[in-house]
Amino acid sequence: MKTILDQTRALAATAYNPYLEEAKKQGKKIIGYFCSYVPEEIIHAAGFVPYRMRAVENRGTTRADAYYSSINCSFVKLCFNKAINGDFAFLDGVVFANGCDHTRRMYDNWRYSNIGTPFVHMFFVPHMINETALDYFSLECAKLKSALEKHFQISITDEALEKSISLYNRKRRLLAEIYATRKNKEVPIKASELLGVMLAVTAVPVEAAVDILTEVKKFIEGRVVSKPEDLRLFISGGCLEEMEHLELIENSGCVIVADNLCLGSRHFHDEVETQGHPVRAIAKRSLGHLSCPRMMGDFQRRFDYLLSVRETHGIDGVVIEKLKFCDLWGAEMYLFRVEAKNRGIPLLALERELYGGGAGQIKTRVQAFLEKLKNKQAADEGVVRAAGTDYKPK
Repeated sequence: MKTILDQTRALAATAYNPYLEEAKKQGKKIIGYFCSYVPEEIIHAAGFVPYRMRAVENRGTTRADAYYSSINCSFVKLCFNKAINGDFAFLDGVVFANGCDHTRRMYDNWRYSNIGTPFVHMFFVPHMINETALDYFSLECAKLKSALEKHFQISITDEALEKSISLYNRKRRLLAEIYATRKNKEVPIKASELLGVMLAVTAVPVEAAVDILTEVKKFIEGRVVSKPEDLRLFISGGCLEEMEHLELIENSGCVIVADNLCLGSRHFHDEVETQGHPVRAIAKRSLGHLSCPRMMGDFQRRFDYLLSVRETHGIDGVVIEKLKFCDLWGAEMYLFRVEAKNRGIPLLALERELYGGGAGQIKTRVQAFLEKLKNKQAADEGVVRAAGTDYKPK
């Protein structure tokens, strides 16, 4: 009998699924979106299904290579190749965001190539977090609302927005509760399994997502997937879809207990306030939640987040990774290396392609990193025994 995690893994492996098919039968529109800064609540309040764009079931980048150079990121090229092949024909619209130059240019290529998506919208996100940026971002959220209303001839009411806020806050709360269980000594769910859950709940109507998460939370009660000798890791990075990639890391002798990932903590970090104007409240949460490197001047907050979960989750080491040719995460990786070295935090930096193979090389590097961690722990324990219980190594 298939468990709920088997079901989410199956949902995660496909671009289109029965939940979307049923929504289509009910007359609902499916609106794809790039980047976690795009407010799902506004799309949902329109009566539509927000759909997080993904590259699963990819078939290479042969056709997309005509539009992109050899130094563009693999996620963008894989997604665009799927679009050209008609794999996203079920979408009634796509909302692009200036998450980076690669995704920003996809908006132009999407229109130029006449893919045929009925509604195409460019959503601009500020690169800083302050009151001026919030004023601008609130206006962008209002523009998205107006664009949806005008194109689809509908009206998005404040009441509908408030209902959507409540529903998405419930979804975020469930995700936060599930993620919090990983701080326990006995971890009930693997990071690879959670990635499957995240891919699933961002590709179905939020009502179904709440039901799925409720079942996942119940399923993992009393469950243990970690071993006492497992090292506990934190992982940070941008686009990550491959459950197999996380399984490779986990099978090397560790358990990933916390993260700062697009399809991870950044997706549900913080809730939307229920006071004040709903569009402004949505904008405030979307702009101010746990950030990624596209946000200037916010590195310290991201690093402080690592320090806080390192304390609460008992983290032994950090893995930070980036896709090739990602300048944003390249700069973030450098800053993390410097700060981690200054604070004595073991860190492994990985560069890879999305669905690009190289598993053997990655496995070797992860195993070497974990072996180094184990040796350091053994040496520290030896010093403690030799010096007495009052001595604590730096």
